[in-house]
Amino acid sequence: MLSDKGNTAAYLLYTYTRIHSIIRMSGKDIDELKKTGKIALDLADERALGLGLVQFPETAEEACTKLLPNLLCEYLYNLSELCTKFYTSCKVNGSVEETSRLLLCEATATVMVKCFHLLGITPVYKM
Repeated sequence: MLSDKGNTAAYLLYTYTRIHSIIRMSGKDIDELKKTGKIALDLADERALGLGLVQFPETAEEACTKLLPNLLCEYLYNLSELCTKFYTSCKVNGSVEETSRLLLCEATATVMVKCFHLLGITPVYKM
């Protein structure tokens, strides 16, 4: 239950805190980046994460309509895996694509916190 690997709440929360750590370490004001920056999905892992993000509304609606919160859990786990693969293979801070990738991280964090809220999980910012 407390394993930090695999389909557990600890793994999901770790991914979420890792995203916030990446954003914090950039030293950039994410709200300013939202006003001027754009997300570019040029690499395969960026596109995979982007496609994962756009599946959220459909997944959330299905989970709520059918009263199957496990669908949301599975989605959140898959999104966490996509995010981990993304930030492992695509350098975020200090890269030419830093703004785009920071915005992609922020979008992922936003979707994750919505999932946590629907599942009754309180997100943490540091582990």
